[in-house]
Amino acid sequence: MFKILAILLFIFSLNANILSIDQKIKDLIGHKEYSINKSLINHIFWDSESFYTYDNVNYIALIATLQNNGLLKIAFNKPKNLELTFISKNDSIKSFKILNDVLKSIGYYHYFTKELAYDENKGLKWTLYLKTKSAVDPLVFAKELYKYKAVIVNIKKENILKWVYTINTLNTIIPRAKHMIVGERLELKKPLKPYFIKIDNSYEMNIISKYGNQWFPYIVFYDKHLKILNIVKENKKHKNINLEIPEDTKYIKIDDIYTLSNIKRGLSIRVKE
Repeated sequence: MFKILAILLFIFSLNANILSIDQKIKDLIGHKEYSINKSLINHIFWDSESFYTYDNVNYIALIATLQNNGLLKIAFNKPKNLELTFISKNDSIKSFKILNDVLKSIGYYHYFTKELAYDENKGLKWTLYLKTKSAVDPLVFAKELYKYKAVIVNIKKENILKWVYTINTLNTIIPRAKHMIVGERLELKKPLKPYFIKIDNSYEMNIISKYGNQWFPYIVFYDKHLKILNIVKENKKHKNINLEIPEDTKYIKIDDIYTLSNIKRGLSIRVKE
Protein backbone atom coordinates (compact mmCIF):
# COMPACT_ATOMS: atom_id res chain seq x y z
CA MET A 1 0.00 0.00 0.00
CA PHE A 2 2.85 2.36 0.90
CA LYS A 3 4.58 1.72 -2.46
CA ILE A 4 1.38 2.43 -4.37
CA LEU A 5 0.87 5.67 -2.45
CA ALA A 6 4.48 6.72 -3.12
CA ILE A 7 4.08 6.03 -6.86
CA LEU A 8 0.84 8.01 -6.97
CA LEU A 9 2.46 10.95 -5.18
CA PHE A 10 5.39 10.87 -7.62
CA ILE A 11 3.05 10.83 -10.62
CA PHE A 12 1.00 13.68 -9.13
CA SER A 13 4.18 15.71 -8.51
CA LEU A 14 5.42 15.07 -12.06
CA ASN A 15 2.08 16.09 -13.58
CA ALA A 16 1.97 19.21 -11.41
CA ASN A 17 5.39 20.25 -12.71
CA ILE A 18 4.34 19.62 -16.31
CA LEU A 19 1.23 21.74 -15.81
CA SER A 20 3.32 24.45 -14.16
CA ILE A 21 5.84 24.51 -17.04
CA ASP A 22 2.94 24.62 -19.51
CA GLN A 23 1.47 27.64 -17.72
CA LYS A 24 4.84 29.41 -17.58
CA ILE A 25 5.23 28.90 -21.33
CA LYS A 26 1.71 30.23 -21.99
CA ASP A 27 2.46 33.28 -19.86
CA LEU A 28 5.65 33.93 -21.83
CA ILE A 29 4.52 33.39 -25.43
CA GLY A 30 0.74 33.89 -25.15
CA HIS A 31 -2.13 31.40 -25.49
CA LYS A 32 -2.47 31.81 -29.26
CA GLU A 33 1.21 31.08 -29.95
CA TYR A 34 1.05 28.19 -27.46
CA SER A 35 -1.95 26.58 -29.20
CA ILE A 36 -0.38 26.92 -32.66
CA ASN A 37 2.89 25.30 -31.51
CA LYS A 38 1.52 22.80 -28.97
CA SER A 39 3.07 19.74 -30.64
CA LEU A 40 6.51 21.34 -30.88
CA ILE A 41 6.31 22.52 -27.26
CA ASN A 42 5.39 19.02 -26.06
CA HIS A 43 8.37 17.63 -27.96
CA ILE A 44 10.86 20.24 -26.69
CA PHE A 45 9.72 20.17 -23.07
CA TRP A 46 9.06 16.45 -22.70
CA ASP A 47 11.55 16.38 -19.79
CA SER A 48 9.94 19.16 -17.75
CA GLU A 49 11.93 18.23 -14.63
CA SER A 50 15.13 19.47 -16.29
CA PHE A 51 13.71 23.01 -16.28
CA TYR A 52 13.56 23.16 -12.50
CA THR A 53 16.18 24.25 -9.99
CA TYR A 54 15.00 22.81 -6.70
CA ASP A 55 11.33 23.88 -6.56
CA ASN A 56 11.65 26.88 -8.87
CA VAL A 57 11.34 27.05 -12.64
CA ASN A 58 14.74 27.81 -14.16
CA TYR A 59 13.72 30.78 -16.28
CA ILE A 60 17.11 31.13 -17.92
CA ALA A 61 16.89 27.58 -19.30
CA LEU A 62 13.21 27.96 -20.16
CA ILE A 63 13.58 31.26 -22.04
CA ALA A 64 16.74 30.13 -23.85
CA THR A 65 14.95 27.01 -25.10
CA LEU A 66 11.95 29.03 -26.32
CA GLN A 67 14.20 31.53 -28.11
CA ASN A 68 16.38 28.83 -29.69
CA ASN A 69 13.24 27.29 -31.17
CA GLY A 70 11.78 30.58 -32.44
CA LEU A 71 8.86 30.51 -30.01
CA LEU A 72 9.43 33.79 -28.15
CA LYS A 73 8.96 36.89 -30.30
CA ILE A 74 9.96 40.27 -28.85
CA ALA A 75 10.73 42.51 -31.86
CA PHE A 76 8.39 45.31 -33.04
CA ASN A 77 7.98 46.58 -36.61
CA LYS A 78 8.75 50.12 -35.34
CA PRO A 79 9.61 51.81 -32.00
CA LYS A 80 6.72 51.54 -29.55
CA ASN A 81 5.92 52.33 -25.94
CA LEU A 82 6.58 49.24 -23.84
CA GLU A 83 5.01 48.84 -20.40
CA LEU A 84 6.92 46.86 -17.77
CA THR A 85 5.67 46.01 -14.29
CA PHE A 86 7.93 44.60 -11.59
CA ILE A 87 6.48 43.00 -8.46
CA SER A 88 8.46 41.86 -5.43
CA LYS A 89 7.05 40.83 -2.06
CA ASN A 90 10.27 41.36 -0.11
CA ASP A 91 12.95 43.99 0.46
CA SER A 92 11.12 46.70 -1.46
CA ILE A 93 13.86 49.35 -1.33
CA LYS A 94 16.60 46.88 -2.20
CA SER A 95 14.44 45.41 -4.97
CA PHE A 96 13.92 48.84 -6.50
CA LYS A 97 17.63 49.67 -6.43
CA ILE A 98 18.56 46.28 -7.94
CA LEU A 99 16.00 46.63 -10.74
CA ASN A 100 17.30 50.12 -11.50
CA ASP A 101 20.86 48.78 -11.70
CA VAL A 102 19.82 45.84 -13.88
CA LEU A 103 17.93 48.04 -16.35
CA LYS A 104 20.95 50.35 -16.67
CA SER A 105 23.35 47.44 -17.06
CA ILE A 106 21.38 46.14 -20.08
CA GLY A 107 21.17 49.58 -21.67
CA TYR A 108 17.88 51.12 -20.47
CA TYR A 109 18.53 54.54 -18.95
CA HIS A 110 15.51 56.53 -20.08
CA TYR A 111 12.03 55.54 -18.95
CA PHE A 112 8.89 57.06 -17.47
CA THR A 113 7.50 55.74 -14.18
CA LYS A 114 3.74 55.25 -14.34
CA GLU A 115 3.33 53.78 -10.84
CA LEU A 116 5.66 53.20 -7.91
CA ALA A 117 4.36 51.77 -4.65
CA TYR A 118 6.47 50.14 -1.99
CA ASP A 119 6.65 49.60 1.76
CA GLU A 120 8.31 47.09 4.06
CA ASN A 121 5.15 44.99 4.47
CA LYS A 122 3.54 44.99 1.02
CA GLY A 123 6.69 44.91 -1.07
CA LEU A 124 7.25 46.67 -4.38
CA LYS A 125 5.12 47.32 -7.45
CA TRP A 126 6.80 49.43 -10.14
CA THR A 127 5.31 50.10 -13.56
CA LEU A 128 7.26 52.02 -16.18
CA TYR A 129 7.14 52.94 -19.85
CA LEU A 130 10.03 53.02 -22.28
CA LYS A 131 10.22 53.57 -26.02
CA THR A 132 12.00 50.73 -27.78
CA LYS A 133 12.20 48.65 -30.96
CA SER A 134 11.60 45.43 -29.04
CA ALA A 135 10.49 44.13 -25.69
CA VAL A 136 13.21 43.84 -23.06
CA ASP A 137 14.93 40.54 -23.83
CA PRO A 138 13.79 38.35 -20.90
CA LEU A 139 16.84 36.08 -21.23
CA VAL A 140 19.31 38.98 -20.94
CA PHE A 141 17.26 40.40 -18.08
CA ALA A 142 17.09 37.05 -16.24
CA LYS A 143 20.86 36.50 -16.58
CA GLU A 144 21.58 39.95 -15.17
CA LEU A 145 19.20 39.39 -12.25
CA TYR A 146 20.95 36.08 -11.56
CA LYS A 147 24.15 38.00 -10.78
CA TYR A 148 22.27 39.51 -7.83
CA LYS A 149 20.85 36.10 -6.85
CA ALA A 150 17.36 37.41 -7.55
CA VAL A 151 14.91 34.66 -8.53
CA ILE A 152 12.24 35.15 -11.19
CA VAL A 153 8.97 33.71 -9.91
CA ASN A 154 6.91 34.46 -13.01
CA ILE A 155 6.97 36.37 -16.29
CA LYS A 156 3.65 37.17 -17.92
CA LYS A 157 3.36 38.71 -21.38
CA GLU A 158 -0.13 40.19 -21.26
CA ASN A 159 0.44 41.36 -24.82
CA ILE A 160 3.50 42.26 -26.92
CA LEU A 161 3.62 45.72 -25.30
CA LYS A 162 2.82 44.77 -21.70
CA TRP A 163 4.97 42.49 -19.53
CA VAL A 164 4.77 41.68 -15.81
CA TYR A 165 7.76 40.29 -13.88
CA THR A 166 7.35 38.80 -10.39
CA ILE A 167 10.69 38.52 -8.61
CA ASN A 168 11.96 37.11 -5.31
CA THR A 169 14.76 39.28 -3.89
CA LEU A 170 14.90 37.72 -0.42
CA ASN A 171 18.48 36.41 -0.70
CA THR A 172 19.92 38.98 -3.08
CA ILE A 173 23.46 40.31 -2.99
CA ILE A 174 25.20 43.37 -4.48
CA PRO A 175 27.75 41.70 -6.78
CA ARG A 176 29.98 44.75 -7.26
CA ALA A 177 30.34 45.33 -3.49
CA LYS A 178 33.83 44.46 -2.27
CA HIS A 179 33.67 42.52 0.99
CA MET A 180 35.95 43.90 3.71
CA ILE A 181 36.99 42.32 6.99
CA VAL A 182 38.04 44.12 10.16
CA GLY A 183 41.60 45.43 10.02
CA GLU A 184 41.98 44.88 6.28
CA ARG A 185 43.43 47.67 4.16
CA LEU A 186 41.76 47.80 0.75
CA GLU A 187 43.51 49.62 -2.10
CA LEU A 188 41.02 50.85 -4.69
CA LYS A 189 42.01 51.92 -8.20
CA LYS A 190 40.49 54.55 -10.49
CA PRO A 191 36.69 54.17 -10.29
CA LEU A 192 34.29 53.87 -13.21
CA LYS A 193 31.38 53.96 -10.75
CA PRO A 194 31.20 54.98 -7.07
CA TYR A 195 32.96 52.46 -4.84
CA PHE A 196 30.67 50.02 -3.03
CA ILE A 197 31.86 47.93 -0.07
CA LYS A 198 30.26 45.37 2.19
CA ILE A 199 31.17 45.05 5.87
CA ASP A 200 30.42 42.89 8.92
CA ASN A 201 30.44 44.20 12.50
CA SER A 202 32.64 47.23 11.85
CA TYR A 203 32.17 50.52 13.69
CA GLU A 204 34.91 52.81 12.39
CA MET A 205 36.59 53.45 9.07
CA ASN A 206 39.55 55.38 7.73
CA ILE A 207 39.77 56.50 4.09
CA ILE A 208 42.96 57.91 2.57
CA SER A 209 42.86 59.81 -0.72
CA LYS A 210 45.83 58.96 -2.96
CA TYR A 211 48.35 61.63 -3.98
CA GLY A 212 47.10 63.71 -6.92
CA ASN A 213 43.39 63.49 -6.00
CA GLN A 214 41.10 66.39 -5.18
CA TRP A 215 38.57 64.46 -3.07
CA PHE A 216 35.36 66.00 -1.76
CA PRO A 217 33.86 63.06 0.17
CA TYR A 218 30.34 61.81 -0.42
CA ILE A 219 29.72 58.65 1.63
CA VAL A 220 26.43 56.79 2.11
CA PHE A 221 25.82 54.10 4.76
CA TYR A 222 23.11 51.47 4.10
CA ASP A 223 21.62 48.59 6.09
CA LYS A 224 21.18 45.11 4.59
CA HIS A 225 17.96 46.22 2.89
CA LEU A 226 19.76 49.19 1.29
CA LYS A 227 17.87 51.60 3.50
CA ILE A 228 20.00 54.75 4.02
CA LEU A 229 21.30 55.11 7.59
CA ASN A 230 23.48 58.18 7.15
CA ILE A 231 25.07 60.41 4.50
CA VAL A 232 28.36 62.25 4.89
CA LYS A 233 29.04 65.16 2.49
CA GLU A 234 32.10 67.38 2.72
CA ASN A 235 32.44 70.62 0.77
CA LYS A 236 36.16 70.85 1.38
CA LYS A 237 38.96 68.75 -0.04
CA HIS A 238 40.16 65.82 2.12
CA LYS A 239 43.39 63.84 2.08
CA ASN A 240 41.96 61.41 4.63
CA ILE A 241 38.88 61.04 6.78
CA ASN A 242 37.91 59.01 9.86
CA LEU A 243 34.26 58.14 10.32
CA GLU A 244 32.04 56.26 12.74
CA ILE A 245 30.03 53.57 11.01
CA PRO A 246 26.34 53.63 12.02
CA GLU A 247 24.92 50.56 13.74
CA ASP A 248 23.38 47.99 11.35
CA THR A 249 25.50 49.18 8.41
CA LYS A 250 25.99 46.48 5.80
CA TYR A 251 26.98 48.46 2.69
CA ILE A 252 28.90 51.71 2.16
CA LYS A 253 29.03 53.76 -1.04
CA ILE A 254 32.06 56.06 -1.46
CA ASP A 255 31.89 58.83 -4.04
CA ASP A 256 32.85 62.44 -4.70
CA ILE A 257 30.36 65.31 -4.46
CA TYR A 258 31.30 66.61 -7.89
CA THR A 259 32.98 64.03 -10.11
CA LEU A 260 34.73 60.66 -9.93
CA SER A 261 37.66 62.31 -11.70
CA ASN A 262 38.53 63.83 -8.33
CA ILE A 263 39.50 60.36 -7.07
CA LYS A 264 41.07 59.06 -10.28
CA ARG A 265 44.18 57.99 -8.33
CA GLY A 266 42.09 55.74 -6.11
CA LEU A 267 41.44 55.46 -2.38
CA SER A 268 42.76 53.37 0.48
CA ILE A 269 40.21 52.10 3.02
CA ARG A 270 40.37 50.33 6.37
CA VAL A 271 37.47 49.29 8.60
CA LYS A 272 37.85 48.73 12.33
CA GLU A 273 35.90 47.35 15.25
